[in-house]
Amino acid sequence: IVIFRLSMLDLINKGSSWGEVLLLAKQLEAAGVTMINTGIGWHEARIPTIATCVPRAAFTFVTEKLKPHVTIPLVTTNRINDPA
Repeated sequence: IVIFRLSMLDLINKGSSWGEVLLLAKQLEAAGVTMINTGIGWHEARIPTIATCVPRAAFTFVTEKLKPHVTIPLVTTNRINDPA
């Protein structure tokens, strides 16, 4: 099992574009990565991603956007406090 944490949404100036994220995800899959853990934001970002003011599962849409482009499992992150 090889899991790669890929920043899907950097939330900083000059962060990765969606095209760059998509290209890297496809390259990772082709290289043999078996699962992608989708990260959101950087510590330097001014936008909160894990604070309690952020709605639960607020960033799952980004992982959902990648789903049709790869065949390997994706793990969504940030404020997933309830498995239901």
